[in-house]
Amino acid sequence: MHRVLPYETPLDDLLVHCSHLGASRIQIQTDQPVEIRLHGKNLTLTDDIWSSHRVRDALFHIYGDSTADIVLTQADAIDLSHTIWPNRKARRHSFRINAVAATIGPERGINMTIRPLADIPRKLEEQNIEPRLKDALEGDNGGYLICGATGSGKTTLMGGINRDRLENPDCHCNIVEGSAPLELLYDLVKRQNATISQSEIPKQLQTFPDFIRAAMRQEPTDIVVGECRDPQTVEAAIQAMISGHRLMSSIHTFDPPSTLRRVEALCPSDQRDSLIIAFVENLKLIVNQRLLPSTDGKRTPIREFLPVTRTLRNRLLDTPREQWPAITREAVNTQGQTYLQSIAQALTEKRITEDVARKARDAEF
Repeated sequence: MHRVLPYETPLDDLLVHCSHLGASRIQIQTDQPVEIRLHGKNLTLTDDIWSSHRVRDALFHIYGDSTADIVLTQADAIDLSHTIWPNRKARRHSFRINAVAATIGPERGINMTIRPLADIPRKLEEQNIEPRLKDALEGDNGGYLICGATGSGKTTLMGGINRDRLENPDCHCNIVEGSAPLELLYDLVKRQNATISQSEIPKQLQTFPDFIRAAMRQEPTDIVVGECRDPQTVEAAIQAMISGHRLMSSIHTFDPPSTLRRVEALCPSDQRDSLIIAFVENLKLIVNQRLLPSTDGKRTPIREFLPVTRTLRNRLLDTPREQWPAITREAVNTQGQTYLQSIAQALTEKRITEDVARKARDAEF
């Protein structure tokens, strides 16, 4: 169980405590108690409200000086990282912070959303990775999309995939990642015969096209684009796919058919036909993930995935695009894994209860 913290708790101690609890989100807001999200549930962490002065002091501490207040008054968001590592032999605690000016009742206030980051990406074995999915991830060039809603564990899965490749002595890969922001670090991963380089967009490179151009000069085997969320990023990701590299990225979609629709919608309108064809020609795998309440009081993943074969690729390219969702759904049922199959497996492994399984199945109909 979480414990309610007293008013005097210093900010860094509070953040470390939340990290130890396993919180995925911490919210500090003017005139409100501190609230966290723990295994999919919202909990109140402190027994007091935080005054405007205290919230500002917390922001100044993370930002480094009082100019943070000026940034917010100019209607800009603050997006930065914060690391707590007082003892280099002990665990490092890293956080991603987003701060914005907010309206609290009739007054102006501050809202800070803080996300604890994993010190080292979780291994795939700890994420209940399916053997067939593991096999599908072994390919080289082409596009590998990890999809799902916000908070569905996409970043965790991508981190596990990268860690697996870095630790595999037979995988002589050079991974180059561009993300906005970076959410996982790999300096504590014991690399074998692999390298990784990470750049934060727009702090270290201005745009994703800039990142792709720079990545091409680094002789990468793998290019990672943290998230495809706009036409510019989608175009950059497709350019990486068609350049003969292995491209991994994430998209906020519900299932493989909606992933195809989303990519098409995000392609710049003046290049949509050529880009969506190039995308399908180089697509290797679509994974969609969700998290369900697990029997250990936490959450466990269920996944729908589709390895894209040459036969499926050709069928899509020979068919009008309005039929692609139906073809993709059929392919998931015949050559991939459906959510219903994943739910059944999680129930068999006793990771979820019958009640959770029933509710998850009902959501599929």
